[in-house]
Amino acid sequence: MPHLEALVASLSQQDYSNLEIIATVTPTHDGSEEVLEAAGIRVVVTPPGTTAAENWTRATELATGEFTKLICQDDLLYPHAISAQVADLVSSPNVVMAIAQRDILDSKGKVIFTGRGLSALHGSHLPGSRVLRETYLRGGNIFGEPLAVLFSTQALKASMPWRDDNPLMLDLNTYTKVAPLGNVALRHESIGAFRVSASSWSTTIAGAQLVQTRDWQREYEHSYHTSKSDRMKALIGRHVQTNTRRAAYAYLAARKSL
Repeated sequence: MPHLEALVASLSQQDYSNLEIIATVTPTHDGSEEVLEAAGIRVVVTPPGTTAAENWTRATELATGEFTKLICQDDLLYPHAISAQVADLVSSPNVVMAIAQRDILDSKGKVIFTGRGLSALHGSHLPGSRVLRETYLRGGNIFGEPLAVLFSTQALKASMPWRDDNPLMLDLNTYTKVAPLGNVALRHESIGAFRVSASSWSTTIAGAQLVQTRDWQREYEHSYHTSKSDRMKALIGRHVQTNTRRAAYAYLAARKSL
């Protein structure tokens, strides 16, 4: 709560009907479980103190379908999201994940940015290693948040567990393991919306993200050959991303959108 009901409504409006929906939640006293159960969603309660990575790993382990999407309680999916990305995943051999653009909402649900994501990526399919390299060079997560990603369940489970030793790279750490297993399908349209708030976007978060992005880039350098020129581009890229984030925060704060 308070955005959970909007998410549940967006799930019920999907035009792809063959869905298994599982909610992994820590115990609450705000009516969340009741809202989920009333919508026919299976609720799995996890112990208090469960980390985000442990929660996402548990959700992944419970999934039984051929494809898996993780979505947080304050995000939204548009009605065509699942059907479009399932089509993307089966459109070409060896596709292990489908990624798409998404819109950005403020805390009140107003769209403030549209068509975000997939920076510098063109076409409908790319090798996962190529998408990872672009992410490294640009110093930002161009895959997008989990709401914008649909995984092959087999590939996702082979890459478990989710890691949150650097929490702001939680999603990217798993993309790093899944993407090299095959190809990535690209959809250059928004299939959902990610909500921002003062707690998720701030100058403090931007600074922490700069440090954790640097750590992720160094891990990438240990696994892949990078030239001196590559490393300079990566350094510039992460600082550009950080400054862009700070500018966006200042703009949203001035508009009282956080």
